[in-house]
Amino acid sequence: MNAEQLHYITEDKIVAELLGKQNFSNKESAILELVKNAYDAGSTKISLEFKSSTDGLILTITDDGEGMDTNSIKNSWMHVGKSTRGYFDNETNRVYAGSKGVGRFALSRLGESVEMKSKKKGSVGVVWQTDWEKAYLTTDTMLAKKGTTFIIKGLRDRWTSRSIEPLKRYLSIIYNDDKMGIEIIYGSTISEKVSRAWQQPKLGVNHVSEICLSYDSKSNYLKGTINSDEFKDNVINISSQKSITSNNFNKNMFDMLRKEIKLLIESDEEHEEGILKETDFDTEAKELLVNLGDFSANFYFGMAPNSKKNSEYFEYKRTRLSEPFGGGVVLYRNAFSIDSFEGTKDWLNLNNRVVASPAAATHPTGSWRVRPRNLSGYVEIDKNKNKYIEDLSNRQGIVQNIYFSLLKLIILEGIKSFEIFRQSIIRDINDYKIKKLKSERPSENEKQEVKNIFKSLRNNPEAIKSLTEIEISKFINEYDRKEQENTEREKEKKELEEKFRYESQLLNVLATSQLKISSIGHEVKNDRNIIFKTPSDLEEAIKSELDWDDLVSEHIPFYRNIPELFGSLKNNTSKILNLADAILEETEKDKFKKELYNVYEISDKIIDKWKHQYKWVEITIDVDKSVECYISLDSLMVIFDNLILNSIQQNEHKQRLKISIKILITDKFEFVYEDDGKGLDEKYKSEPMNILEVHESSRADGHGLGMWMLNNTLHKLDGKILEIKSDRGFYISGYFMCDS
Repeated sequence: MNAEQLHYITEDKIVAELLGKQNFSNKESAILELVKNAYDAGSTKISLEFKSSTDGLILTITDDGEGMDTNSIKNSWMHVGKSTRGYFDNETNRVYAGSKGVGRFALSRLGESVEMKSKKKGSVGVVWQTDWEKAYLTTDTMLAKKGTTFIIKGLRDRWTSRSIEPLKRYLSIIYNDDKMGIEIIYGSTISEKVSRAWQQPKLGVNHVSEICLSYDSKSNYLKGTINSDEFKDNVINISSQKSITSNNFNKNMFDMLRKEIKLLIESDEEHEEGILKETDFDTEAKELLVNLGDFSANFYFGMAPNSKKNSEYFEYKRTRLSEPFGGGVVLYRNAFSIDSFEGTKDWLNLNNRVVASPAAATHPTGSWRVRPRNLSGYVEIDKNKNKYIEDLSNRQGIVQNIYFSLLKLIILEGIKSFEIFRQSIIRDINDYKIKKLKSERPSENEKQEVKNIFKSLRNNPEAIKSLTEIEISKFINEYDRKEQENTEREKEKKELEEKFRYESQLLNVLATSQLKISSIGHEVKNDRNIIFKTPSDLEEAIKSELDWDDLVSEHIPFYRNIPELFGSLKNNTSKILNLADAILEETEKDKFKKELYNVYEISDKIIDKWKHQYKWVEITIDVDKSVECYISLDSLMVIFDNLILNSIQQNEHKQRLKISIKILITDKFEFVYEDDGKGLDEKYKSEPMNILEVHESSRADGHGLGMWMLNNTLHKLDGKILEIKSDRGFYISGYFMCDS
């Protein structure tokens, strides 16, 4: 039997409706499609002219591109879904913007009827007309210049002189090349040249900091440069940064994002079921990083307007920018942005990062995140190099696949480097100002002297006439100091509120989990005797029915060896009961009181529970057994529990782990903690202090709060981490204040 090949029959008007009016979300995006067509045709200029006529307002779009002839119209222009464009035009040195072969239906979105005049070099000019019911083609020998002109009538949208500025702004953001000029004309009074939004950005005028990123897919490295003009020159004497105006970084994305990529792979719907081995995962992760392809990005951080006082306090060079860039990050694929990624959409999820970590830049332990309104700029990808980042079929966005998620992760890693750099400077300024204010406080004698002057004036106001210049100066200085003190107090109050709001947001989740665990712990405690006796009772019941000795044999596999199984059950039951005891013990209210403790005894008590739970971990403590100090048990628990837990989780595959803790008590509680495990993950070896930041973890199941809680606790006790290193195993030292 011979099969007859069939072809779809379509109605011109319905096709125009679906691919035109319904395919373009707004009038600007429809115009953009025609601008792209002109760009692909090799145009050096295109004009969009709105002009009144007897038929109403008419839009005429003219370009000087390669044009079309009769053959082009019949075989390409009228062939829906066919694109004659490849990747690159060698003659014009352009990457083609079009690929779907449906952009011409943007004309249907714009008007009820269209006349197109076009001429190709060496060919007779053609005229194509349509009312979307029928289309007609004729030749025109009078057309002399190559190029294409569209005359669009019956405009479906209202275009006024006020529409020109939004259109110009839209095209300036969407178009990212200088090979083709764009002009907008409205009537006889408005003529606008469209310039690129990010042309010649100026530090201190459009933004205060610039972040330039470049990703090399072959090496998996992200290279970044930060240029800043935010702070006054004298801040270099305050900041711990080598430079306050520039910072360079070069990071291996496999090392930095290993945990995140693993989660992406495991959650990818296209990924085969089953658990990947570590070696298989590493191979797949690196393959993803290579396949993603090279890309670059430029971001501009613009500060919000500041008060004069705030600018003086933080040593900002200016209170506001004269010509700030607008907010929003654009995603460009070669010369044009991708639809719906033109800066109005927070596609990098910057706002979610702020919600998850809302700390102010002055917060001593919280991680500051850049606000979406303060960041603008663009990311540049390529049609071929980044082929796995795909457009949606309707061209109104990006396919949300694993490669797009990976692209965002890498970009955010670059932004994070800027956040750490800027927050470090702000923290140093804040610490310096607080210390300076404390050092400038007058002595008690000076305060009393001013009080005496004020007292005498209150009793005898006329005495003001007899005050010496020195006394008046002291009086004024004290008044100014009080004013400054009140301002600082308000500032501290605000920072304190933000600090506790931030901390409570992070710890509420853990507290809720702890309540659930405590509830289970109480249930276990109530049934402790039954739970403890159950394995023994079962064993006795079996012994009464069977000969126990017959069940013992080295030839029986473990999963069928009843005596062996009971031995394991007893051991595990004991562990569960010990865990329940530890949970309940750690939530006792009296642990939060500050009392005089023997340092060795209290430290050994905390460590002892870990020894019982983890037989493969050897913990030694070196401290003077007679020394005492005032401390709350919960503070010491947070410090040592988080350090020990971190070591155990990082080295769970080791057969044996040694941990040593050295404590020295002077006017403060100093400690050195070491283990002989695998040490820091690669992502932290160059910047080890980063493990103290909130949500920092290299483990796939890590929440990244343990080391942050340790650091936060030390800050609350007027202490700090002094050093972290990973030459052999893991090393960390620090101190906090205590009363000996």
